[in-house]
This record gives sequence, structure tokens and C-alpha cells, in this order.
Amino acid sequence: MIKLLKLQKAVFVLIAGVLSFIAYKILDANGIKSGIYLQMLAGVLIIIGALWLLYPILFAKKDSDGNAEIITDPTVEVPVDEEEKPATE
Repeated sequence: MIKLLKLQKAVFVLIAGVLSFIAYKILDANGIKSGIYLQMLAGVLIIIGALWLLYPILFAKKDSDGNAEIITDPTVEVPVDEEEKPATE
């Protein structure tokens, strides 16, 4: 689903934000004062990643019926769900 909606970069940014926050916590535990910059970087990366995840929802195109149509990556194959047949006893 993430690849289908072109959100891989947003997930990478969020992971980078979490990793920089972990690095900040390690530096903070060792008493290094310059670790605060990693905390600021983590906050900025997480905000950017969260906004990037909202992008397809906010800018979805509406069709003639008023339903939102989210544009997906045409190169990704979508598995087709088979219709479930009612169970007979």
C-alpha cells in the first residue's frame, strides 16, 4: 500500500526522524549538550514525514460523483481480490 501510493519517501523520513531521536537519547544519557540539535532534527523530520503521509488525502482529485480518487503508481501491480462465494451448508 505504501509503494502503491508513492509514500516510501515519507516512511524513510519518519524512520530517519526516529533514528535521530534515538541518537539524541543516547547522547543525552552521556551528558553531551550538543545532542539537542539531533532532537530538533528529529522533530522536523517527523513533522515533514507526517505531512508527506497526508499529501494523497489532501490533494486527491474528486470525480463527477464527488468521490475522492487517489492517484496511485501505475507501475505497481495491485492484487485483485476474488469475490467470496457464500458458504453453503
